[in-house]
Amino acid sequence: MLRQQIFKSTSFVKQQLRLQSTKVPAPAASLKDVGIPDPKNLDQQAPNRIAPWSPSQANRSEVMTGPRFTGKDIEAQPRPYAAIELIHKQPVRFVEGNNVAVCDGNGGMQGHPRVYINLDASKPNTCGYCGLRFARAELKGKI
Repeated sequence: MLRQQIFKSTSFVKQQLRLQSTKVPAPAASLKDVGIPDPKNLDQQAPNRIAPWSPSQANRSEVMTGPRFTGKDIEAQPRPYAAIELIHKQPVRFVEGNNVAVCDGNGGMQGHPRVYINLDASKPNTCGYCGLRFARAELKGKI
C-alpha cells in the first residue's frame, strides 16, 4: 500500500515537471507583420517576412547569438523564404460538382497523407497539412 502511494506521488511529480518544461512562452511582440519586408535587413525572420508567425518561434535576432555564431558572417547564413507567405500567394483551387475536396500535397513522395476537406462553408477551406485553399466552383466570383 505504501509502495503504491510513493509510486503515485513520484509519477505525479514527474508529470508536473514535464508540464512545466513544455510551456510555450508568450510572444514579446505582435505576431503580425508591420511594414514592408526588406530582404537586406538581417533582423527579419525571412526576406519576405518581418515578424515570427508562431507564438513559440523566437525572433531571428535572439536565436542568432551565442557561441555558435561568434565570429560568423551573419550575411552568409541561409535565409530561406517563409513558406507561410509563399502559400498565401497560391490561388484558391475551385472544385466542381462536389462539396468535398481531396488534397494529398501534390502527391508522390513529396506530398502528405490524403485528406478530405469539407466545402460546405461559403469561404475557402484550408488543408491542415500544406495550407492550400479549396472552395466550391459556384463561389468563384464571390471570393
